[in-house]
Amino acid sequence: MKKLTNIVLYALIAIAAVTVAMWLFSPNPGGTAGGPEANVVPMLVATAIMLGIGVVLLVGMTAMNMGKGRSNSKLGVFVFGGLAVLAVIIYFAIAKDITVIGADGKVFDNVFELKITDTMLYTCYVALGITVVALLTGVITKAIK
Repeated sequence: MKKLTNIVLYALIAIAAVTVAMWLFSPNPGGTAGGPEANVVPMLVATAIMLGIGVVLLVGMTAMNMGKGRSNSKLGVFVFGGLAVLAVIIYFAIAKDITVIGADGKVFDNVFELKITDTMLYTCYVALGITVVALLTGVITKAIK
């Protein structure tokens, strides 16, 4: 099971890296929509899908581990609750609702969509950072032992 989890983790990291690379390294011919602006969409879609998968897995794994042991139940609830509280804090404190004009001239001015998109992105950034720190801490701890 651990091998399968590692393969899935590597696949998700590769998908994220490819979509970010598409955005960072694509040519920008005269600032048209064929440049980096067009390649933001796959990155945002991949981020939204990964967030959705993460939320489903978080809820599912928490429910599956309930009652198996006190520490498993508490940890799942703390992680789920912590991310929910973090998302609410980010939505009200950090997320912006500034009107955005797309590369094709379309105006995005729906306050809810703008704030929820910012919230999703910032929550993903924080969750990714915490995950990387936890993975590195685990690897270092195992190496020291």
